[in-house]
Amino acid sequence: MKKLLPLLAVSALLAGCATVTYQQTVLPQGVKLASHETLARFDGLTEEPCRHMTALCPNECDHGGAYAHFSIVEYTNYVQHEKEGDPKQETFAVRIALQDGSLAPETSPALKRVISELSPGQVVGLDWLHFYHRNEQGSYPERIITRLAE
Repeated sequence: MKKLLPLLAVSALLAGCATVTYQQTVLPQGVKLASHETLARFDGLTEEPCRHMTALCPNECDHGGAYAHFSIVEYTNYVQHEKEGDPKQETFAVRIALQDGSLAPETSPALKRVISELSPGQVVGLDWLHFYHRNEQGSYPERIITRLAE
């Protein structure tokens, strides 16, 4: 029992040291419009319905689903690289799952796992890029989370 007590004490200390971190280092081809580095409060997850914006809605589209919402507490850094870049924001949301519960194609499994470990009210470092993505299908804006950390 005396040998077990120090081991339990160390285990208890290490259990409280777990951190939640996600970082994306590889970006798609395109133009960086704005960089946002913030401290943000995780407000929780919401289920949002399809907004009936296309002819495929609501039964054949992939709109709506589960969204993670954040309120911006403060900016630690902001750069508007191009005039089309988003200005500073008060809120940020990212879709983590489709309406059927499957992973949203724009969200990595690692990011979804990190978000699932957050508690509402928790303040985290949240960085994202407003990015103009170009591929074979066309060009469109994206907001890519580059870092989410306690």
